Formats: sequence, structure tokens, C-alpha cells
Amino acid sequence: MSSSPSGVPAGSTRGTRSRQLPGPDLLDEQLSPLDEAIVRQLQDDGRRAFREIARSVGVSEGTVRARVRRLTDAGALRVVAIADPFRLGFRVLAFVLIDVAPGHQVAVIETLLPWPEVTYISSCTGRADVYIQVVCRSHEDLWELLSERLPSIPGVEGTETFMELKMHKIAYRYPASIAPAAGDPPAPTERGADP
Repeated sequence: MSSSPSGVPAGSTRGTRSRQLPGPDLLDEQLSPLDEAIVRQLQDDGRRAFREIARSVGVSEGTVRARVRRLTDAGALRVVAIADPFRLGFRVLAFVLIDVAPGHQVAVIETLLPWPEVTYISSCTGRADVYIQVVCRSHEDLWELLSERLPSIPGVEGTETFMELKMHKIAYRYPASIAPAAGDPPAPTERGADP
């Protein structure tokens, strides 16, 4: 399947609104060392007070508040609670690779976005076009999703499903993209810089 760099088949976006997850590319510039230090602290504890973050990175609380607001407004940062689906009564977690007919990828994704069982969607390369994660209350619910609902979406040509048996690691902390090499002095904290 021919696709654009975004993973959407070439020519499939004409006349169709494509939803794209916001990211740091929507900021005017790359994250500064101060931005990254703030993000790392929030990844450790999303409820950490701005005052504590400010004290640990060496800037004012107002600077931290303004930086977090800017990152949030740009879509580069979202602070949310991550729940364990198994403790919430969901018994089935599965990953589904979806083969999509040329020209239908955006429409398939748009159809899947509001489904409450679908917790993650991405376009991908390789043997499938779309990857989704689903959580279901039971195997019967998963069966209905895989055998009836997914195949009824126009453009879905096939699926491959992987059941998750046990979680061994779940992490939403990304490595720092600006990290000093071993022995380098720490990055400046931008004291006195405008937020």
C-alpha cells in the first residue's frame, strides 16, 4: 500500500478531515531544558505542586505555571490519571492489527475514535495499516467487537488480534530528548527567563 509519511495512504485525505494527535511539533520551538525538567517531574507525579517543581528546577512558581500552560495549550502535555483496566473490572485486553483498503484509512480511524473500548489508535507500517488497543469486560464482548463491529466498517479488510495475558511493565515516561552526557554540567535553569 502506498502511503504518505504520516502513514495515511496517498490521496486518501482529499475532502476528509484528519484528526492528528497534537505533539511538540505544534510548539514554536523544541522543548527547552527547563521545559523538559518540568515535564519529567510531572511524569513522575502528575499531582506535584508547581511550587515544588519550581523549587527543584530553580525558577519561580509563575514560570512553571506559564510553561505548563503553554505546553498544555500546544498539545505537547496532558496530565491524566492512568488506571489499571483489570482493577476496574475489565477482563480482556487485546491489541488488534487492522488491514485497511487503500483510500479508507482516515475513515476507518474516524469510525474507531469514539468507540469506548478502543483506548489507543495509531497508523503504522508493516503488515497492517492501523493498530488499536481495546479493553473489554469479557471475551464475549471482544468476540462481538472482532466478529461483528470491526468487519462492518467499510474499508476493513482483515484483522489480527493479540491477547494480553499479564502486564509486566506500563510506563508513560519518555526518555529525555535533551540529556547531558556523563560528566557534563547540568543544563542552565533559565533563571529570570520569561515564561
